[in-house]
Amino acid sequence: MTTTITIDGGKSELRLLLRTPAGRQLGVGPGFSYRPHEDGVDRILAAIRGAAATISLPAEVAGVVAGLTGVPGENAERRRLAVALERQFGGPAVVVEDSILAHAGALGGPGVLLCAGTGTTVLAVNADGDHARLDGWGPHLGDRGSAYAIGLAGMRAATASYDQVGPATVLVDRLVAALGGVDLASLQRYYRDPAMISHTAAFAREVLDAAAQADPVAGRICAKAATDLADVAQAATDRLDLSGSARRVSFSGRLLTLGNALHQALSAELRARGLPLVTPRAEPIDGGPVLLSGAAPYARLLAGQEPGGDA
Repeated sequence: MTTTITIDGGKSELRLLLRTPAGRQLGVGPGFSYRPHEDGVDRILAAIRGAAATISLPAEVAGVVAGLTGVPGENAERRRLAVALERQFGGPAVVVEDSILAHAGALGGPGVLLCAGTGTTVLAVNADGDHARLDGWGPHLGDRGSAYAIGLAGMRAATASYDQVGPATVLVDRLVAALGGVDLASLQRYYRDPAMISHTAAFAREVLDAAAQADPVAGRICAKAATDLADVAQAATDRLDLSGSARRVSFSGRLLTLGNALHQALSAELRARGLPLVTPRAEPIDGGPVLLSGAAPYARLLAGQEPGGDA
């Protein structure tokens, strides 16, 4: 086993895994968020340094892979980030979207991965390394079946029930508690909050809990989200014409957990379409060594992540 570093970074948390012949060390630090008019590279590097400071690092490593939410879209910024990582850790580095890291961790081969968290990104990969990436449009344009979509639907259902223009639901009391009230000041705090999207997504937990308690409104919201996720998984499968053992779907993110209302609804929806929902084989951060090994089908996919590629 060679010495490698895998970085799994998002808005809420960044984790850094050092794998050596002697074992594993895991460093954890705060995540990073972007601000207008910046490329975000410095902010990402600061978060990585914070996680790296919590473990003992070797002088050099065989390779570094960073799978990041909101990876820099411009080639120049992505390359600047990779070069900075090479200098910091003493080894070649590649920067990829978090969905690629998660796919390698969850499936380790052909199939479809649903990255369902605050947003939704779907990545399908076939045995030859061809890939299709769907959704990832963000909360206003897409993110079908995401925590944001579920949370917003739950909030809308709650306000409709409160105004008595929609069916009764226990989500009303949960929304009042989440907002801190229904007066003008409470609504202004919600709409003026820079973290409004993440707070809306957090309400998905209330919807899933209410669905588990047989609230019919919450149950319908979960069923709709499951259908949306199944639709995009099927579209990804069809686009690559996946067949045989590659016709499998797995998941990543905190929204889908084994046995919760959304997982149950999604499993049933996919099963009806001939697409089995399989449990992830490992966490996203464990996909790093798979990517760095150059194993099929990821070698071709990684080539497209280099500056000037087709990612």
